[in-house]
Amino acid sequence: LLMLALGLALLGLASSPVLAKNLGPLNVDGAGQQIYLVAPDWAVGNVQMQGSSGFSLNGGGRVYFAVKPNDDFGDPNMYWQTNLMEKHFSYTLDLSNVGCHCNAAGYFIDMPGPGAGDGGDWYCDANFVNNQWCPEYDTLESNKYTVAGTLHKCNGGGGYWNDCDRGGCQNNAFYVDSNMFCPEDRCTINTNRPFLVSHYQDGNQANIWMQQDGREASFDFCSDGGYCSQMAGSYDGMVFGASLWGGGGINMDWLDGM
Repeated sequence: LLMLALGLALLGLASSPVLAKNLGPLNVDGAGQQIYLVAPDWAVGNVQMQGSSGFSLNGGGRVYFAVKPNDDFGDPNMYWQTNLMEKHFSYTLDLSNVGCHCNAAGYFIDMPGPGAGDGGDWYCDANFVNNQWCPEYDTLESNKYTVAGTLHKCNGGGGYWNDCDRGGCQNNAFYVDSNMFCPEDRCTINTNRPFLVSHYQDGNQANIWMQQDGREASFDFCSDGGYCSQMAGSYDGMVFGASLWGGGGINMDWLDGM
């Protein structure tokens, strides 16, 4: 299992092309090869490795899973591109320091993009970050008060996308059960303590499942079968990234505005 610990977020910005930094190996069961954690140079100070079992993000930052321990982004094939179809992706998560209006995010994107982009790291997503479109599967959008997931499909194919559904197909744990997830003992998952989370996806559903102290909670966050089916066409090789962002002056109502 991968262990993640995420702290209070501030928005991290890169204003010029960046170098990569290999932060070290990660043990990812079932990967079938050695995985490395890499980050843009501007984010390195926000990342703390917890041996080879996990990492923490504090104050912002962004990281990727890679198969090559590179210290530059010159090779677009350095990233771990994994098949997600009918697979579980699970890890232990600590959100106890992630407050309201912040987003501790885990996601799979259809990287690498068609070019290195303004950021120099081949990043792409469904909101045209790095000036490149590609399908995006937000497995985790969260803070200690709520958790959501979102699928973002795109038009195009073959690594070249014309535009994407920015809003996506989403659901939020709060709207499923207001007692599912919060920093209190009344909730099934008390986010003041670490918990296990697992993501499952196929052509019919995308699901978030959580467990803590013998209690379980689960919800599907896209109930549109056609949307799930179209999104599944991108599951054959996506790259995992994690980031921490938000803070004052950024509208986070889409996540925790209830």
